[in-house]
Amino acid sequence: MAKPYLIYKTPNGFYYAEILLPDGTRANKKSTGCKDRAAAERKVMEWIVSGNIPERTNGKKKSNTNVDKINFFNCVRNYDFQPEDVLKIGQILQERKLIKSFVMENTPQSKAIEEFLEEFWDFDKSPYVREKKLRGQSIHRDYCVALMTRLKTYWYPLLGGKSVGEITRDDICQIFNHESVSELAPKTINSIVSSITIPLKWAFFHGLTNNNCYDGIIKCSSKSKKRKVLTLEQAMEVFCAEWENDSAKLANMLAFYTGMRQGEIAALRLEDIGADRIYIRHSWSHFEGLKETKTNECREIKIPQQLREMLLTQANLNPHNEGIEGFVFYGLKPSQPTDPKNWLKYLQRALAAIGYSNPKEICFHAWRHLWCSRVSDLIQDKRVVMAGSGHKTEFMLDHYAEHIETERALEKLEKAQEKIFLPILEKSEEITDV
Repeated sequence: MAKPYLIYKTPNGFYYAEILLPDGTRANKKSTGCKDRAAAERKVMEWIVSGNIPERTNGKKKSNTNVDKINFFNCVRNYDFQPEDVLKIGQILQERKLIKSFVMENTPQSKAIEEFLEEFWDFDKSPYVREKKLRGQSIHRDYCVALMTRLKTYWYPLLGGKSVGEITRDDICQIFNHESVSELAPKTINSIVSSITIPLKWAFFHGLTNNNCYDGIIKCSSKSKKRKVLTLEQAMEVFCAEWENDSAKLANMLAFYTGMRQGEIAALRLEDIGADRIYIRHSWSHFEGLKETKTNECREIKIPQQLREMLLTQANLNPHNEGIEGFVFYGLKPSQPTDPKNWLKYLQRALAAIGYSNPKEICFHAWRHLWCSRVSDLIQDKRVVMAGSGHKTEFMLDHYAEHIETERALEKLEKAQEKIFLPILEKSEEITDV
């Protein structure tokens, strides 16, 4: 019977051995530390029986490498693995927490993270957007553009060059230690985190990664810095001041009186002005153009005749001959409104003109905050206020709001608006006429 090893003598007089493995290969040459052949063969048989091969010639220190492991490693090097075999090995090592992640070649997991993310947030190509729409859920182009911008600014420098399957929760958490991020508002930081966790969560549930990169990540407190809002007295002063742009002044007045969002005012067309009210049917986005409102629902808000006449006068100045589909606050090109950013610019200039200490701290959206605050002072029923503001943030309020008589709610709002806001518009009109 053939011996399970080969043994030979070197010029220095020591015997070396090569152990034969079951697959026909040989282990690396090892010195027995013996100059007597019989002693050397006994030593080699001890190795084979015990399964331990010494690391040093004196045999005092033994390695953890045994014959079975050597055989295993040789099999790994030479075996013709199928993809499912490789996947199973990787899963076992991951389950034993010996590796954090693994990526197989030529699989969806090996896709470059940049390529995956750019497709994921591409509004026209994204499978995520397609799924949202199929389920009747709202998602807008400008939202996708905003999150893609977050990715390029904050995540590409951290994750660039990796594949989808390589990304781990540790990679995501490192954003909280990023110096440029620590100075941002909590809401902005959460948006940055969402820009990567939303796609990786989708990837996990669609088999594009084995790593759960979204659970257990604690986001920042969502409490935002309190927005600065003008008082009614300051609003009176600013609307009685001389404005550089009458159209911008009217847009600000409309936001002040109705609490409409900036995009809703930009989307306002001649056909949306009724006999005693405005029909808020659309919103305007730089990326999507005319789209549904934020809540995907239309609403109405009553306005006084003075404000209605001013809006009709503004609409009639539209030079594009688009009829009732023409924008009230028209732009330089047909089928486009003016850039709403100009409204804030002229508002801040008017604030500076009246000596307001820090005009930059007031944004256009502050009119909406002012409207909601002052109307809520007079109307305790939040359902009525929400019918005018279009807020849909509390489930139970949404549920009860469906059963409110719309006209009755609008009448309550009309009285509140006339009491709070109309005196300021009338005072402004008197000064303008002088």
